[in-house]
Amino acid sequence: MAYQALYRTYRPKDFDEVAGQEHITKTFKNALANEKIAHAYLFSGPRGTGKTSVAKIIAKAVNCEKAPIANPCNVCETCVGITKNTVSDVIEIDAASNNGVDEIRELRDKVKYLPGVGQYKVYIIDEVHMLSISAFNALLKTLEEPPKHVIFILATTEPHKIPATVHSRCQRFDFRGIAIQDMMSKLHEIVNKESIDIDEDALLFIAESAEGGLRDAISLLDQVYSYSDDAISLADVHAIKGTVPHEAMTTMATEIEHDEIPKAVEILDTLIAEGKEGHRMAEDMVRFYRDVLMYRTVEKGSKDKLLYRHEPFVALADKLTDARVFHYIDILHDTQQKIRYTGNAKLYLELAFIKMVDQEAKRHVVQTEALADVRASLEALEQRFERLEHDGVPTPERYGGTKQTRQEDDAKRMFDDVTDDDAASPDESKDTPERSEEPKPAEKEPDDTDVDTGKADEAPSDKFKALYAKYTKRNYRTFDIRYIEDVLNSADREIRIDMVKKWYDIERFAEGDDVEISKLITEGNLAATNGVMLIVTYDSYPMCNRLMSPDLKKRIIDLLERYFNHPIMFMAFPAELWEGISREYVKKFRQRKSDEAFIKLEPVDHPKLIEIRENHDDYTDIESESLKEAKDLFGDIVKTRQEGD
Repeated sequence: MAYQALYRTYRPKDFDEVAGQEHITKTFKNALANEKIAHAYLFSGPRGTGKTSVAKIIAKAVNCEKAPIANPCNVCETCVGITKNTVSDVIEIDAASNNGVDEIRELRDKVKYLPGVGQYKVYIIDEVHMLSISAFNALLKTLEEPPKHVIFILATTEPHKIPATVHSRCQRFDFRGIAIQDMMSKLHEIVNKESIDIDEDALLFIAESAEGGLRDAISLLDQVYSYSDDAISLADVHAIKGTVPHEAMTTMATEIEHDEIPKAVEILDTLIAEGKEGHRMAEDMVRFYRDVLMYRTVEKGSKDKLLYRHEPFVALADKLTDARVFHYIDILHDTQQKIRYTGNAKLYLELAFIKMVDQEAKRHVVQTEALADVRASLEALEQRFERLEHDGVPTPERYGGTKQTRQEDDAKRMFDDVTDDDAASPDESKDTPERSEEPKPAEKEPDDTDVDTGKADEAPSDKFKALYAKYTKRNYRTFDIRYIEDVLNSADREIRIDMVKKWYDIERFAEGDDVEISKLITEGNLAATNGVMLIVTYDSYPMCNRLMSPDLKKRIIDLLERYFNHPIMFMAFPAELWEGISREYVKKFRQRKSDEAFIKLEPVDHPKLIEIRENHDDYTDIESESLKEAKDLFGDIVKTRQEGD
């Protein structure tokens, strides 16, 4: 006898053998037993979930010699004939190839004839959504009032394409994707009956790969069984499907996370050499990062999926953030679209890897992660204070305590991402021990280097006005180190956190001409502040020069003052230089001899920073510096436009 595919051999013969559709099989068993069969049904659902199989079971049940019966007997001549497709009373029509009005007219003419063997003629129309509009219209009247001996069963994977007039004439049943557990149970049954030697991991991966379609899972099992001479392994399934093994995918994603593009590309080259298709790899990577999100947000600690049992995957998923994963998925989705129109998928995958590690491309992601870290640190600090208060240990209020206490706390936590092993001793790297007494205010007359925070009952706006009045007396230069010293020595971390939370809402606050100004502001990162004096860092030196020009700086300050509703002083500063200054400040802070010592810093001296006078004479120098940087990046294609051009 000729070989029969496994999915045909193990097609369910009664409702009890149907996997994962209990809500449908129970309904039909009751309807059949009570002889409450409708004249038309609409079956919708994903491919391979049992729509046609259930339709044939119904056809056997209504024509069974033992009817009325909840399940066909599969023994009588009629049931056996329908199973072997030899009974002419069960007509299966493929609407994809018989979708014209002429075919439906022919069907309409034949329904009036009585069945030849059983009690009912059953028309099973598969992929019914492929019928033309005229064909649907020709079917409507017959579908609404067919002869008593006719039952219509329409099956489709796209129910939204079925006209509402057809919907209203049918009882609709929605088939759902088969659950992994139900699919594994069916696959185990087949494996045992066929004596197939297969690893449990390989069988689980087959079930996962089918995405709810049991027929697809059985077909893949059949294909792998033919491929492998010995026991079927997980590698055999990957070889047949052309998918990337979990180990290789996790390793490649880990190298990308470590910015090791050469190693990631090397893995890519190996997979391409093994015959993996570029578009399939892009799809597998999107699916991989989808699994990362699902593991992080829904299925933490679950072992249901094979990938979740892979320890390197778990370690990577715990390290990644949701914002970073969404960034990667966006890049890969864009790559998928481009691969569709090219014959060189590997090229676009390599470019995608580079873009995934590009710092400029994921700057917003990094800022989002940094803000999340700040919020987490703040919550942890608040919880720590609550525990201390609960244990009876006095703690300074969030904005209370002494100036020394607040400044010391702010300085220690201002640069959480900066380390200086040469400056810190082993003891200094430990957490500050809890204090059993409220710190006493330092008895010292305020001088020009101290921060006047006002009285304890002073309103925040009065405090800001006092700070503004104090520091505007100084005649700062454009990139004056004295300005930076004053900010760092008086910095208030809590105020900075509060301002950072509102930072990106400036664009929504701005209107009219201020919209472009707001975008320039949010392009930078609020590095330090005491509430009045702001230091905002930017990646570009020419950008800092431009923002510090008097006219533009004034517009920025006006917008910030209206947004935060108090006086503001502003400095745009290069991020590259800020990193060095922050390290210098932390080092000197640790070495200070007095808790109230004013920390002095080395002056800023960089050839790309321009000292800008209050007039506009030097604005051309700023433009020329920006033009020079653009030419360094893009070459001679950069042209300038003169007035009147």
